[in-house]
Amino acid sequence: MTPAVTFSAATTTVCLALSVVLFFANNANQALQGELVTKQQDLQTQQQAVDLQKQQFQMQEQDISRGTQLAQQVGPAVVRDLASLAVQNKNDKIKKLLSKYGVALKESEATTPAVPAPKP
Repeated sequence: MTPAVTFSAATTTVCLALSVVLFFANNANQALQGELVTKQQDLQTQQQAVDLQKQQFQMQEQDISRGTQLAQQVGPAVVRDLASLAVQNKNDKIKKLLSKYGVALKESEATTPAVPAPKP
């Protein structure tokens, strides 16, 4: 064998070996890419669930805010009217209930009892 034939055979063997290595490396790479796509889809699903929970939380916060606003606007008037009726009708049960929650009743001021500030 001449050196040129030996060199050509060696080069061919190296090329064949590298082709086999690249083939298996490519298969491993494709498997990893498939896993990456699956994980990205899972992450996207979880992000959508988190976004949905955030929206629900914001709606609950709005409901709580509206409820607090309503309680601050209407609550004192309702308590004042209830206290006025309790004094006018001499209803001891309502008086006890109001005093239990810190509403001071003055018999002489049946129309304007002292109403405590609403608790935040």
